[in-house]
Amino acid sequence: MKSRRAASLLLIALGMAAAYASLTFLNTTWWRVNASLPPVLKDFNSSLYPLARGWYVLSDVNTTYYYMKFMPGWPEQYVVGRFRARDPGWSARLVAVSRAGNPGGTYAISLGGQPQITDQQDAGPFVPTTAQLVWTTTTTGRYSVLARAIFQQGGITAWQWVNFTAEPMQRLYQQSFSCPGYTYQKTFTCSGSTTYYDPLAYTSKPAYITEYTVYFTTTLTNPVQYTGTSIRTQIDARPIGYGISSIIYNVRSRWGSISAGGTVVSVEGTYYRNSRDIQNNVAYVSIGIDTNGNGTADIEIIAYVWDTADGNGAIYSVLVNPGTQVASIDANGNPTTNPPQVYGLIKVQSVSNGSAFKITVVLPSTLSGNIVSVALAVVDASGFVAGSPAGDFWVDWKNLSIQTPCSAPSDLQTVTRGQQYTSVFVAPGNYLVTQVDAYGNNNNPSADYGIAAGIFSYVFNATNAAISVTAQYYRGVGDGINNVVYIDLLVDSNFDGVGDVEYIYYYYDTAQYNGVIVSPFTSQVVCTVSSAGTCNAPAGYLVTALGAITSYKQTLSFNINLGSITGAVLKIALVVTDASYYDSGNINGDIQVLWGPVSITSYSCPLPGGWYSTGVYAWQTNYALFLANGAVAYRGLVPNALTYLSNFTGVGAFVVFDSSFNVIFGVFKTGSSFSALCGPSAVALGTLPAAKYVELRPLNGFGDVIIRDQNGAILARYGCTYSTTPQYVGYKTNAGQILKAYSIEAWG
Repeated sequence: MKSRRAASLLLIALGMAAAYASLTFLNTTWWRVNASLPPVLKDFNSSLYPLARGWYVLSDVNTTYYYMKFMPGWPEQYVVGRFRARDPGWSARLVAVSRAGNPGGTYAISLGGQPQITDQQDAGPFVPTTAQLVWTTTTTGRYSVLARAIFQQGGITAWQWVNFTAEPMQRLYQQSFSCPGYTYQKTFTCSGSTTYYDPLAYTSKPAYITEYTVYFTTTLTNPVQYTGTSIRTQIDARPIGYGISSIIYNVRSRWGSISAGGTVVSVEGTYYRNSRDIQNNVAYVSIGIDTNGNGTADIEIIAYVWDTADGNGAIYSVLVNPGTQVASIDANGNPTTNPPQVYGLIKVQSVSNGSAFKITVVLPSTLSGNIVSVALAVVDASGFVAGSPAGDFWVDWKNLSIQTPCSAPSDLQTVTRGQQYTSVFVAPGNYLVTQVDAYGNNNNPSADYGIAAGIFSYVFNATNAAISVTAQYYRGVGDGINNVVYIDLLVDSNFDGVGDVEYIYYYYDTAQYNGVIVSPFTSQVVCTVSSAGTCNAPAGYLVTALGAITSYKQTLSFNINLGSITGAVLKIALVVTDASYYDSGNINGDIQVLWGPVSITSYSCPLPGGWYSTGVYAWQTNYALFLANGAVAYRGLVPNALTYLSNFTGVGAFVVFDSSFNVIFGVFKTGSSFSALCGPSAVALGTLPAAKYVELRPLNGFGDVIIRDQNGAILARYGCTYSTTPQYVGYKTNAGQILKAYSIEAWG
């Protein structure tokens, strides 16, 4: 270590500039003579400028000034210059004449290795020249020493004034890295959508509305009423057969052709029934879709509410084949028969007298054709009561809205496998929609599965992070009940840039058949999911069951705490799978999940103001600046700063960069081993287990590197010259490296 320090001091002493000044010569009787050329030149160490510098002032007896700035309270040692003889045989010494200031510590000025002036000593012995001038200080306050530099050869003595002034550096900048927690929200913003809206507040029938009714005058007086605030459809059964009252809103004649795929249709209603009514009532919205361009509905999507506690209800076609029965509806709101291929049924909710409801239908993005009409209907299947409204029920409809598809987001990756309407898209209302039907029909989940997944990238520290999102789950009326809804996190557990573990959190709807979990990242079948929710996952997949889905329509809340998971989350997938038993050509066997915004709270804060980074793994944690696998974090040099002080752990470098982020000089650390960096070269400084701080000093083409312990004592030092201009200071990692920096300070 001593030899290394000696080498460091020699390097620091490079770049001397001579100060030529007149001296006063004295013979043995101290006779004053003024000379034009001094016998000894007092040089300055320009490499450390402006941390240490020197100058002289011409006068009768010239004065040379040496000036140094120091880190308060920490040991400093510099070769600030040298006394160099013009002719051989001269010796020199220093004698303190006066002192000023309050150093608050100890200091020593040596010449040629011999102490000359200290806080306790006024003079030293003569030493041969050439002699290095070394200044050591461990002080806190500004101080000055005025001394005579006395030169001697034989019987000739000469002297000159020398002033030494030292003052503490001031802290110009300080940054401690921390993160109390940072919340990121991934929203699925709908853009490019157009909304068509009608409040349905008519007092008479407009031209673009037609009525379709089947009723008996002795049981019903007025099946369609325009109340001024809503359109009321009212019905009772006929003595023989069902009764239906509906209006058909001719979308095409009112608003033109509206693409069906990805469009959202919604309407509000309030349900009423007379006390004598038999509860076998169904109210619904029918959406007519023209798939062949002839202007008439070829497909009818029906979303319904029901009040069928006293017997079966029924749904009849209004748009495709008016008057044709589509399905019978049991007391639980389920169809008892399979509807024909051209009809899709969507359960919404049960209702009772006075219930307000809203029906919202999100059409699959792969659905082709245009919406030509929307019908609002009520059906009473049987059980009339003579005399309107004795056995009637009715719905007041209002606020019809049709919102066209959203533009596809550029940052969303999708994975789909399944039947016709399997798709992933963003819908009006800012939902991410994953819709799926099985791919096969052989009760073999590994081969039959359908999957719909939306994947987005957001890199953050997994440890103690929390993720929350709400998902609206809709099971089609013809589904086989073998579905799984889950969030899949791709995690890089060792920060090498490659995801190597998947953490999967799932709800299961598997009361009838086994479900399946499939990786959306690799397409590997992870496991089948039993009716009890059991998944036996292989290595590389860590699964957590969140509960069972118990209804065709359910709100799922994902509240995930990642706890002690180590690594970085790279990607998040929102997934639904259907294990088997597809229905081809309609939506009755489909599963649809509407995902809301995903909220992620983690210890992965953005960098502080004025800091920038390259690479994926660069953030503030709750206690440090974290960098890994090639990431760089940097800021501009602080004006007037002379030294940059930092403490950091792990594997990586603390460096000064040029404008192209090339390393000019710095320190590379791995564990407790340190190496000084000088451009592309590295010089080992040794294993220093007591190391606490690293200082980097970009000084006028000279890079000074100092390793200190917690008390500031110098453990190792190295310096090198450079020619490029320093631009930034910061931290750098290479592939496979992880570095944590706790603070950085700039002093000057």
